[in-house]
Amino acid sequence: MTFEDLFNSSEMSLPKEGFDDKRETFDQFLESTFSRYRDLLKQVDDPVHVDLMQRLASVRSEVDALASSIIDSARSFLVGHVNEAYECLARQLDGMEWALFRTTLSDRFTCDLRDPFAQYWLAMRRPSLYRIRVFRNDYEMPRREDIFHVPYEKRRLVNNQRYSIDGLPCLYFGSSVWICWEELGRPPIDTVWISRFKFAEDVTVLDFQFPPHHFWRVYKSLLDAKTHIPQPYVGMTDLQNQFSPEFAVKYLICWPLIAACAIRRKNRLGAFVPEYIVPQLVLQWVSQRRKVDGIRYFSVRMPSKGMHVLAHSNCVFPVQTFSHSGYCPTLKRQFSLTDPISMDVLRALKLNRPAVLDRGVPNAWAQVRLNEDLDIAYSQTDFFDVESQLEYLVNESPDRCRSLP
Repeated sequence: MTFEDLFNSSEMSLPKEGFDDKRETFDQFLESTFSRYRDLLKQVDDPVHVDLMQRLASVRSEVDALASSIIDSARSFLVGHVNEAYECLARQLDGMEWALFRTTLSDRFTCDLRDPFAQYWLAMRRPSLYRIRVFRNDYEMPRREDIFHVPYEKRRLVNNQRYSIDGLPCLYFGSSVWICWEELGRPPIDTVWISRFKFAEDVTVLDFQFPPHHFWRVYKSLLDAKTHIPQPYVGMTDLQNQFSPEFAVKYLICWPLIAACAIRRKNRLGAFVPEYIVPQLVLQWVSQRRKVDGIRYFSVRMPSKGMHVLAHSNCVFPVQTFSHSGYCPTLKRQFSLTDPISMDVLRALKLNRPAVLDRGVPNAWAQVRLNEDLDIAYSQTDFFDVESQLEYLVNESPDRCRSLP
Protein backbone atom coordinates (compact mmCIF):
# COMPACT_ATOMS: atom_id res chain seq x y z
CA MET A 1 0.00 0.00 0.00
CA THR A 2 1.32 3.44 -0.96
CA PHE A 3 0.80 6.62 1.05
CA GLU A 4 -1.65 7.77 -1.61
CA ASP A 5 -3.64 4.57 -1.06
CA LEU A 6 -3.51 5.18 2.68
CA PHE A 7 -4.78 8.75 2.61
CA ASN A 8 -7.55 7.80 0.17
CA SER A 9 -8.56 4.57 1.93
CA SER A 10 -12.03 4.07 3.35
CA GLU A 11 -10.55 3.34 6.78
CA MET A 12 -8.79 6.72 6.93
CA SER A 13 -11.64 8.61 5.28
CA LEU A 14 -13.36 11.31 7.32
CA PRO A 15 -15.95 12.22 8.51
CA LYS A 16 -16.33 8.86 10.24
CA GLU A 17 -19.63 7.15 10.85
CA GLY A 18 -20.92 3.79 11.98
CA PHE A 19 -21.18 4.21 15.76
CA ASP A 20 -24.27 2.46 17.08
CA ASP A 21 -24.73 2.51 20.87
CA LYS A 22 -27.05 -0.48 20.61
CA ARG A 23 -24.09 -2.56 19.46
CA GLU A 24 -21.09 -1.16 21.37
CA THR A 25 -19.97 1.53 23.77
CA PHE A 26 -18.30 4.62 22.34
CA ASP A 27 -14.85 3.73 23.69
CA GLN A 28 -15.17 0.34 22.00
CA PHE A 29 -16.04 2.06 18.73
CA LEU A 30 -12.94 4.24 19.03
CA GLU A 31 -10.80 1.24 19.92
CA SER A 32 -11.86 -0.73 16.83
CA THR A 33 -11.52 2.37 14.60
CA PHE A 34 -7.97 3.07 15.80
CA SER A 35 -7.03 -0.62 15.61
CA ARG A 36 -7.95 -0.73 11.91
CA TYR A 37 -5.94 2.43 11.34
CA ARG A 38 -2.86 0.98 13.04
CA ASP A 39 -3.18 -2.17 10.94
CA LEU A 40 -3.33 0.02 7.86
CA LEU A 41 -0.11 1.81 8.80
CA LYS A 42 1.66 -1.55 8.99
CA GLN A 43 0.74 -2.28 5.37
CA VAL A 44 2.38 0.84 3.93
CA ASP A 45 5.34 0.21 1.65
CA ASP A 46 6.05 3.14 -0.64
CA PRO A 47 9.48 3.37 -2.32
CA VAL A 48 8.52 6.67 -3.96
CA HIS A 49 8.09 8.57 -0.69
CA VAL A 50 11.26 7.49 1.05
CA ASP A 51 11.23 10.47 3.41
CA LEU A 52 7.85 9.39 4.78
CA MET A 53 8.80 5.72 4.99
CA GLN A 54 11.83 6.57 7.13
CA ARG A 55 9.56 8.18 9.73
CA LEU A 56 6.86 5.52 9.73
CA ALA A 57 8.19 3.56 12.73
CA SER A 58 8.03 6.63 14.97
CA VAL A 59 4.58 7.43 13.59
CA ARG A 60 3.21 4.08 14.76
CA SER A 61 4.48 4.50 18.34
CA GLU A 62 3.09 8.04 18.63
CA VAL A 63 -0.23 6.96 17.13
CA ASP A 64 -0.43 4.22 19.78
CA ALA A 65 0.11 6.73 22.58
CA LEU A 66 -2.43 9.23 21.26
CA ALA A 67 -5.05 6.58 20.47
CA SER A 68 -4.72 5.04 23.95
CA SER A 69 -5.17 8.40 25.66
CA ILE A 70 -8.30 9.18 23.60
CA ILE A 71 -9.84 5.77 24.38
CA ASP A 72 -9.01 6.06 28.10
CA SER A 73 -10.41 9.57 28.18
CA ALA A 74 -13.67 8.51 26.52
CA ARG A 75 -13.98 5.57 28.90
CA SER A 76 -13.48 7.82 31.93
CA PHE A 77 -16.09 10.22 30.62
CA LEU A 78 -18.62 7.43 30.10
CA VAL A 79 -18.32 6.31 33.73
CA GLY A 80 -18.81 9.87 34.98
CA HIS A 81 -15.19 10.80 35.70
CA VAL A 82 -15.31 13.95 33.58
CA ASN A 83 -12.32 15.71 35.16
CA GLU A 84 -10.21 12.55 34.87
CA ALA A 85 -11.23 12.30 31.20
CA TYR A 86 -10.03 15.84 30.54
CA GLU A 87 -6.76 15.44 32.45
CA CYS A 88 -5.96 12.22 30.60
CA LEU A 89 -6.36 13.81 27.19
CA ALA A 90 -4.81 17.14 28.20
CA ARG A 91 -1.60 15.45 29.37
CA GLN A 92 -1.24 13.81 25.97
CA LEU A 93 -2.01 16.99 24.04
CA ASP A 94 0.39 19.02 26.19
CA GLY A 95 3.24 16.72 25.17
CA MET A 96 2.62 17.00 21.43
CA GLU A 97 4.15 19.50 19.01
CA TRP A 98 1.42 21.62 17.40
CA ALA A 99 3.43 24.17 15.38
CA LEU A 100 2.40 22.73 12.00
CA PHE A 101 -1.27 22.69 13.04
CA ARG A 102 -1.18 26.29 14.26
CA THR A 103 -2.37 28.76 11.60
CA THR A 104 -2.53 32.54 11.78
CA LEU A 105 -5.63 34.03 10.18
CA SER A 106 -5.43 37.64 9.07
CA ASP A 107 -7.40 40.07 6.96
CA ARG A 108 -4.06 41.60 5.91
CA PHE A 109 -2.88 38.43 4.17
CA THR A 110 -2.33 38.71 0.41
CA CYS A 111 -0.91 36.48 -2.29
CA ASP A 112 -0.31 36.49 -6.05
CA LEU A 113 -3.61 35.54 -7.68
CA ARG A 114 -1.72 34.12 -10.68
CA ASP A 115 -0.48 31.39 -8.37
CA PRO A 116 -2.44 28.18 -9.24
CA PHE A 117 -2.70 27.41 -5.51
CA ALA A 118 -3.88 30.89 -4.48
CA GLN A 119 -7.41 29.74 -3.62
CA TYR A 120 -6.01 27.29 -1.06
CA TRP A 121 -3.58 29.78 0.41
CA LEU A 122 -6.29 32.43 0.78
CA ALA A 123 -8.74 29.91 2.26
CA MET A 124 -6.09 28.89 4.79
CA ARG A 125 -4.88 32.34 5.81
CA ARG A 126 -7.71 34.78 5.00
CA PRO A 127 -10.89 32.70 5.01
CA SER A 128 -14.36 34.09 4.52
CA LEU A 129 -16.33 34.25 7.77
CA TYR A 130 -20.11 34.10 7.91
CA ARG A 131 -22.72 33.71 10.62
CA ILE A 132 -26.42 33.25 10.09
CA ARG A 133 -29.36 33.49 12.39
CA VAL A 134 -32.89 32.24 11.95
CA PHE A 135 -35.16 35.18 12.69
CA ARG A 136 -38.80 35.76 11.76
CA ASN A 137 -40.44 38.95 12.94
CA ASP A 138 -42.45 41.27 10.72
CA TYR A 139 -41.77 44.29 12.94
CA GLU A 140 -38.13 43.93 13.99
CA MET A 141 -34.76 43.21 12.45
CA PRO A 142 -31.82 41.53 14.25
CA ARG A 143 -28.97 43.81 15.29
CA ARG A 144 -25.24 43.11 15.05
CA GLU A 145 -25.06 42.04 18.69
CA ASP A 146 -27.89 39.55 18.02
CA ILE A 147 -25.64 37.61 15.65
CA PHE A 148 -22.52 37.71 17.87
CA HIS A 149 -21.91 35.04 20.52
CA VAL A 150 -24.63 34.27 23.07
CA PRO A 151 -24.31 37.02 25.73
CA TYR A 152 -23.16 36.02 29.19
CA GLU A 153 -26.55 36.68 30.75
CA LYS A 154 -28.10 34.12 28.35
CA ARG A 155 -25.45 31.44 28.67
CA ARG A 156 -28.10 28.99 29.88
CA LEU A 157 -29.10 28.82 26.18
CA VAL A 158 -25.71 27.39 25.11
CA ASN A 159 -26.41 23.78 24.23
CA ASN A 160 -24.35 20.63 23.97
CA GLN A 161 -22.98 20.51 20.40
CA ARG A 162 -19.90 19.11 18.62
CA TYR A 163 -17.56 21.95 19.64
CA SER A 164 -19.79 23.42 22.30
CA ILE A 165 -19.66 22.97 26.06
CA ASP A 166 -22.87 23.57 27.96
CA GLY A 167 -22.91 27.15 29.22
CA LEU A 168 -19.69 28.30 27.48
CA PRO A 169 -20.44 31.07 24.94
CA CYS A 170 -18.44 30.74 21.73
CA LEU A 171 -18.28 32.57 18.43
CA TYR A 172 -18.80 30.22 15.48
CA PHE A 173 -18.16 30.90 11.80
CA GLY A 174 -18.69 29.06 8.55
CA SER A 175 -16.47 29.53 5.51
CA SER A 176 -19.59 29.86 3.36
CA VAL A 177 -23.24 30.76 3.75
CA TRP A 178 -23.94 27.25 2.46
CA ILE A 179 -22.21 25.47 5.33
CA CYS A 180 -23.80 27.81 7.91
CA TRP A 181 -27.20 26.87 6.45
CA GLU A 182 -26.29 23.16 6.50
CA GLU A 183 -25.09 23.31 10.11
CA LEU A 184 -28.41 24.84 11.19
CA GLY A 185 -30.33 22.03 9.54
CA ARG A 186 -31.36 23.82 6.31
CA PRO A 187 -33.84 26.33 7.78
CA PRO A 188 -36.34 28.10 5.46
CA ILE A 189 -34.45 30.65 3.37
CA ASP A 190 -36.90 33.45 4.16
CA THR A 191 -36.00 33.20 7.87
CA VAL A 192 -32.22 33.47 7.39
CA TRP A 193 -30.23 36.61 8.26
CA ILE A 194 -26.52 36.84 7.46
CA SER A 195 -23.52 38.81 8.70
CA ARG A 196 -20.10 38.91 7.07
CA PHE A 197 -17.25 38.95 9.60
CA LYS A 198 -13.64 40.04 9.17
CA PHE A 199 -10.51 39.88 11.28
CA ALA A 200 -9.90 43.16 13.09
CA GLU A 201 -6.78 41.53 14.58
CA ASP A 202 -4.73 38.49 13.65
CA VAL A 203 -5.91 35.31 15.39
CA THR A 204 -4.48 31.79 15.61
CA VAL A 205 -6.31 28.49 15.32
CA LEU A 206 -5.61 24.83 15.91
CA ASP A 207 -6.14 23.85 12.31
CA PHE A 208 -8.01 20.65 11.38
CA GLN A 209 -9.40 22.09 8.14
CA PHE A 210 -8.38 19.33 5.73
CA PRO A 211 -9.82 15.79 5.72
CA PRO A 212 -7.28 13.08 4.79
CA HIS A 213 -8.03 12.69 1.09
CA HIS A 214 -7.90 16.42 0.51
CA PHE A 215 -4.73 16.84 2.57
CA TRP A 216 -3.06 14.33 0.24
CA ARG A 217 -4.50 16.01 -2.84
CA VAL A 218 -2.85 19.30 -1.88
CA TYR A 219 0.36 17.61 -0.71
CA LYS A 220 0.75 15.59 -3.93
CA SER A 221 -0.18 18.52 -6.18
CA LEU A 222 2.47 20.67 -4.53
CA LEU A 223 5.07 17.92 -5.00
CA ASP A 224 4.16 17.66 -8.68
CA ALA A 225 4.35 21.43 -9.03
CA LYS A 226 8.04 21.35 -8.09
CA THR A 227 8.65 19.39 -11.28
CA HIS A 228 6.23 21.07 -13.67
CA ILE A 229 6.54 24.71 -12.57
CA PRO A 230 10.27 25.56 -12.63
CA GLN A 231 9.77 29.13 -11.37
CA PRO A 232 7.10 28.86 -8.67
CA TYR A 233 5.31 31.80 -7.13
CA VAL A 234 6.30 32.91 -3.66
CA GLY A 235 2.96 31.75 -2.28
CA MET A 236 3.38 28.33 -3.88
CA THR A 237 6.80 27.95 -2.26
CA ASP A 238 5.36 28.97 1.11
CA LEU A 239 2.56 26.45 0.72
CA GLN A 240 5.07 23.74 -0.25
CA ASN A 241 6.99 24.54 2.93
CA GLN A 242 3.75 24.24 4.90
CA PHE A 243 2.73 20.93 3.29
CA SER A 244 6.10 19.35 3.96
CA PRO A 245 6.90 15.67 4.60
CA GLU A 246 7.09 16.59 8.28
CA PHE A 247 3.52 17.90 8.14
CA ALA A 248 2.34 14.70 6.42
CA VAL A 249 3.94 12.70 9.23
CA LYS A 250 2.31 14.89 11.88
CA TYR A 251 -1.04 14.46 10.15
CA LEU A 252 -0.70 10.68 10.32
CA ILE A 253 0.15 10.93 14.02
CA CYS A 254 -2.78 13.24 14.75
CA TRP A 255 -5.30 11.30 12.68
CA PRO A 256 -6.84 9.52 15.73
CA LEU A 257 -7.61 12.91 17.31
CA ILE A 258 -8.93 14.44 14.08
CA ALA A 259 -11.05 11.34 13.51
CA ALA A 260 -12.43 11.30 17.07
CA CYS A 261 -13.51 14.93 16.53
CA ALA A 262 -15.18 14.18 13.19
CA ILE A 263 -17.79 11.48 13.82
CA ARG A 264 -21.23 11.94 12.34
CA ARG A 265 -24.01 11.77 14.87
CA LYS A 266 -26.44 8.98 14.01
CA ASN A 267 -28.92 9.04 16.88
CA ARG A 268 -30.77 12.36 17.29
CA LEU A 269 -32.55 11.33 20.49
CA GLY A 270 -31.45 12.42 23.94
CA ALA A 271 -29.27 15.16 25.42
CA PHE A 272 -26.02 13.18 25.69
CA VAL A 273 -24.04 12.66 22.48
CA PRO A 274 -20.99 10.36 22.80
CA GLU A 275 -19.68 11.59 19.42
CA TYR A 276 -19.13 15.02 21.01
CA ILE A 277 -16.98 13.84 23.94
CA VAL A 278 -13.57 14.31 22.33
CA PRO A 279 -14.15 17.58 20.42
CA GLN A 280 -15.61 19.12 23.57
CA LEU A 281 -12.55 18.05 25.58
CA VAL A 282 -10.30 19.53 22.88
CA LEU A 283 -12.25 22.80 23.05
CA GLN A 284 -11.83 22.78 26.84
CA TRP A 285 -8.08 22.25 26.39
CA VAL A 286 -7.86 25.16 23.93
CA SER A 287 -9.90 27.36 26.26
CA GLN A 288 -7.74 26.56 29.29
CA ARG A 289 -4.26 26.53 27.70
CA ARG A 290 -4.87 29.54 25.41
CA LYS A 291 -2.00 28.72 23.09
CA VAL A 292 -4.40 29.46 20.22
CA ASP A 293 -7.54 31.55 20.00
CA GLY A 294 -9.77 28.88 18.52
CA ILE A 295 -10.17 25.77 16.37
CA ARG A 296 -10.84 25.40 12.64
CA TYR A 297 -12.37 22.10 11.53
CA PHE A 298 -14.11 20.58 8.52
CA SER A 299 -17.83 20.04 8.78
CA VAL A 300 -19.10 16.50 9.31
CA ARG A 301 -21.84 17.45 6.85
CA MET A 302 -19.33 17.43 4.00
CA PRO A 303 -18.99 14.36 1.75
CA SER A 304 -16.16 12.01 2.70
CA LYS A 305 -14.72 12.14 -0.83
CA GLY A 306 -14.41 14.65 -3.62
CA MET A 307 -13.38 18.29 -3.94
CA HIS A 308 -15.66 19.54 -1.16
CA VAL A 309 -13.46 21.48 1.24
CA LEU A 310 -13.23 25.21 0.45
CA ALA A 311 -16.83 25.98 1.43
CA HIS A 312 -17.06 23.37 4.18
CA SER A 313 -14.95 24.53 7.13
CA ASN A 314 -15.98 26.06 10.44
CA CYS A 315 -14.20 28.00 13.18
CA VAL A 316 -14.98 28.21 16.89
CA PHE A 317 -13.59 30.86 19.24
CA PRO A 318 -14.49 30.46 22.94
CA VAL A 319 -14.89 33.54 25.10
CA GLN A 320 -11.66 34.50 26.86
CA THR A 321 -13.10 36.50 29.74
CA PHE A 322 -16.16 36.07 31.95
CA SER A 323 -18.80 38.47 33.15
CA HIS A 324 -22.40 38.47 34.32
CA SER A 325 -23.57 40.17 31.13
CA GLY A 326 -22.53 41.41 27.71
CA TYR A 327 -19.93 40.07 25.31
CA CYS A 328 -16.30 38.99 25.48
CA PRO A 329 -14.13 42.13 25.02
CA THR A 330 -11.36 40.08 23.39
CA LEU A 331 -13.65 38.68 20.71
CA LYS A 332 -15.21 42.13 20.20
CA ARG A 333 -11.72 43.47 19.56
CA GLN A 334 -10.64 40.62 17.26
CA PHE A 335 -13.61 40.64 14.88
CA SER A 336 -15.66 43.17 12.97
CA LEU A 337 -19.00 42.41 11.33
CA THR A 338 -21.76 43.82 9.17
CA ASP A 339 -25.30 44.44 10.28
CA PRO A 340 -27.34 41.29 9.62
CA ILE A 341 -29.22 41.35 6.33
CA SER A 342 -31.99 39.07 5.13
CA MET A 343 -30.92 36.36 2.70
CA ASP A 344 -34.07 37.04 0.70
CA VAL A 345 -33.00 40.68 0.32
CA LEU A 346 -29.48 39.70 -0.74
CA ARG A 347 -30.88 37.30 -3.32
CA ALA A 348 -32.98 40.14 -4.75
CA LEU A 349 -30.00 42.49 -5.13
CA LYS A 350 -28.16 42.72 -8.45
CA LEU A 351 -25.24 44.85 -7.29
CA ASN A 352 -22.40 42.65 -8.34
CA ARG A 353 -21.52 39.20 -9.58
CA PRO A 354 -17.96 38.47 -10.68
CA ALA A 355 -17.85 38.40 -14.48
CA VAL A 356 -14.82 36.13 -14.31
CA LEU A 357 -14.21 33.77 -11.43
CA ASP A 358 -10.61 34.14 -10.30
CA ARG A 359 -8.74 32.68 -7.37
CA GLY A 360 -9.30 35.80 -5.31
CA VAL A 361 -13.10 35.43 -5.26
CA PRO A 362 -14.08 33.62 -2.02
CA ASN A 363 -15.44 30.12 -2.68
CA ALA A 364 -15.33 30.61 -6.47
CA TRP A 365 -13.70 27.19 -6.89
CA ALA A 366 -15.74 25.37 -4.27
CA GLN A 367 -18.08 22.46 -4.92
CA VAL A 368 -21.15 21.39 -2.95
CA ARG A 369 -23.23 18.23 -2.95
CA LEU A 370 -26.99 18.65 -3.06
CA ASN A 371 -27.66 14.94 -2.72
CA GLU A 372 -25.85 11.66 -3.31
CA ASP A 373 -26.10 12.04 -7.08
CA LEU A 374 -25.60 15.76 -7.63
CA ASP A 375 -22.38 17.71 -7.18
CA ILE A 376 -22.31 21.25 -8.55
CA ALA A 377 -20.02 24.24 -8.60
CA TYR A 378 -20.80 26.52 -5.67
CA SER A 379 -20.68 29.48 -8.08
CA GLN A 380 -23.92 28.14 -9.64
CA THR A 381 -25.91 28.59 -6.43
CA ASP A 382 -27.83 31.45 -4.88
CA PHE A 383 -25.62 31.01 -1.82
CA PHE A 384 -22.61 32.12 -3.86
CA ASP A 385 -24.56 35.05 -5.31
CA VAL A 386 -25.52 36.10 -1.78
CA GLU A 387 -21.87 36.08 -0.74
CA SER A 388 -20.96 38.15 -3.82
CA GLN A 389 -23.59 40.79 -2.98
CA LEU A 390 -22.44 40.96 0.62
CA GLU A 391 -18.78 41.16 -0.41
CA TYR A 392 -19.59 44.01 -2.78
CA LEU A 393 -21.40 45.93 -0.05
CA VAL A 394 -18.45 45.55 2.32
CA ASN A 395 -15.84 46.49 -0.29
CA GLU A 396 -17.90 49.47 -1.45
CA SER A 397 -18.15 50.80 2.09
CA PRO A 398 -15.61 49.18 4.47
CA ASP A 399 -17.12 50.92 7.51
CA ARG A 400 -20.17 48.65 7.13
CA CYS A 401 -17.97 46.02 8.79
CA ARG A 402 -17.13 47.27 12.27
CA SER A 403 -16.58 45.98 15.79
CA LEU A 404 -19.25 45.86 18.45
CA PRO A 405 -19.16 48.92 20.73
